[in-house]
Amino acid sequence: MSRHRYLCHVRFSDVDVYGHVNNVKYFEYFQEARIAFILALAEADADAEPGLRQVVARIDVDYKRPILFRPEPYVIETWATRVGTSSYDLHARIVDDGAGPTVYSTAEVRLVAFDPGVQRSRPLSTEERARLERAVADAGQD
Repeated sequence: MSRHRYLCHVRFSDVDVYGHVNNVKYFEYFQEARIAFILALAEADADAEPGLRQVVARIDVDYKRPILFRPEPYVIETWATRVGTSSYDLHARIVDDGAGPTVYSTAEVRLVAFDPGVQRSRPLSTEERARLERAVADAGQD
C-alpha cells in the first residue's frame, strides 16, 4: 500500500463566519482519513483483523492555508512513517490535486496499540508490525 488517499468533502456546517473551515474540523478530517487508512491496511491483508485496537497518544496539526467550502473534495494523503514496539507514527496532509499539489494542512500522529481489558498499551502483534512496516516501505518520504 502506498500513500492512502481519502476524499474529504467540506460540509457547510464546518465553515465559520469568516468563510473557511474552523480549525477544530481539521482534526476530524484527519481522523476520518486515519480510520480509512487503517481499514485499508486490513483489507490489503486477507488474514488481518478489521482494524487495530489503538489510541491516539499525540497529534500535531500545522495550518498552512485556509480550507474553503466548495463542492469538490480535498484529498487527504496518509502514510506510516515509523513502527515501534507498541506505537507507530502516521503523517498526513490535506492537499488540492491541481498542477503541483497545494498543501493546506499537515498532521503528525502517534498511535499506541491498546489492550482495553487492562487499559494499557500492548506490543504490536507480528501481523500488525508486518502490515505497518510494509506501509512504511511503500509510502516513501515527503
